Amino acid sequence: MIAIKQPTHLLLLSLLLALLLPAPATAEFYSYEDRNGTLHFVEDPSHIPREYRNKKQVRKDKYDDLPEDERAVMLEKERNERAAAKQQEEAEQTQSLQARKAAEAKAARERQRALLSTPVVISGLQVFVPVTLTNGEAETEAMLLLDTGATTSVITPEVAARLNIGETDNVRVGVVGGKVLRARKGVLTQMRVGPIRRARQEFVIIRQRAGTMGDGLLGMTFLGGLKYTIDFQKQTLNWLP
Repeated sequence: MIAIKQPTHLLLLSLLLALLLPAPATAEFYSYEDRNGTLHFVEDPSHIPREYRNKKQVRKDKYDDLPEDERAVMLEKERNERAAAKQQEEAEQTQSLQARKAAEAKAARERQRALLSTPVVISGLQVFVPVTLTNGEAETEAMLLLDTGATTSVITPEVAARLNIGETDNVRVGVVGGKVLRARKGVLTQMRVGPIRRARQEFVIIRQRAGTMGDGLLGMTFLGGLKYTIDFQKQTLNWLP
C-alpha cells in the first residue's frame, strides 16, 4: 500500500510508482483519502478500511478495457516507441558530442595557425616584416624587408641608435649592382618575428635612401632553415612546422 499526504507536488510521481508495482493481469488498483488528507493506493480493495470504502476510486491502465490480445499489441507498440525514442536520443547525443569535438578541434587548429601566422605589409612584390630587435636591455620594433638574397640582416643607423649599439667592426659589403659599401657589423642579442626567436643574430648597419627598404633587410642569418609561405591576399607570413 502507498500513502500520500495531500496536497503535494509528489502526487503524480507516487502515482507513477504505483503503476510500476507488480499488479494483477488487469492492472487495476484503488485509491482512497483518509481523514488526514493522505492519499492511499492499494491493489486489493479488502485492504481499504471499511470507513473509506465508499470513497474509493478504481484506477486502471489505459489499455485495460481492450481485449487481451489488443492490449498486448498496444503495450508492445509503446515499448517499441520508447525504445526507438531512446535510440534516437542517444544518436542525437552522439552526433552532438562528435560535432562539439569537431568544433573544438577546428578551433584548436585555427588557434595554432594564428600563432604561426605573422601579419606583414606587402607593397607590390616587397614583403615588409615586423621584427623585434634586442640588444642587451635595449629593444625596438622595426619593419624589415624580407630578402632571401641578403646573407646578413641589415638595419639602418636610426634603428641602431634606438638599440644603443656602440662599438662595432667596420666592414665592406657588396650590394645589388656590384657596388661595395662601407658598413658596421655587430651581433644582436635576439631577433624575433611572430613566434620565431633567434639568439645572437649577426647584422650590418647601412645607411640607405629613405623608403627603399624600410628599416633594413631580414636576411638569411635569420631566415635560414625556416619554412614559411606568404599569403599575398591576406598579407601574412605563415610559418610551417
